[in-house]
Amino acid sequence: ADQMNLFLEHTGLKKVIEMLKAEGLENVFARHQQMAQSIRDAAQAIGLKLLSPEAPSNACTAIYAPDGIDSGKIVKGLRDNFNMTIAGGQDDFKGKIFRIGHLGYYDIFDMITVWAAVEKQLTTLGYKFELGKGVAAIIRNI
Repeated sequence: ADQMNLFLEHTGLKKVIEMLKAEGLENVFARHQQMAQSIRDAAQAIGLKLLSPEAPSNACTAIYAPDGIDSGKIVKGLRDNFNMTIAGGQDDFKGKIFRIGHLGYYDIFDMITVWAAVEKQLTTLGYKFELGKGVAAIIRNI
């Protein structure tokens, strides 16, 4: 027990636990749900399909890239042009999906920012849709 207390006092873990307690677990779960739903709504607002619409996760949203667009170019564009990290697909989904995470100390305004970058990158890659429509869907979730 003494070693564990010493460990907790000298790591960021103690701070993280304090932050979780201050926000309250139910509030943390609600925040992650709100962010996940906002990204799902944004994707669908611009005509993109979700990988798992019938069993979505509040940890990460997987979205199919538009037909003819390699999802790796979306991921790379966000990294290179906006200094943002999202994930691509793996194995059978490589080049087909991109994933946006919601866990951690993000808030709804982080979702607006990342989705605005996704929309810009999709436009750059030639996907035709009403620019800002997904961002508007997120703002409606606030």
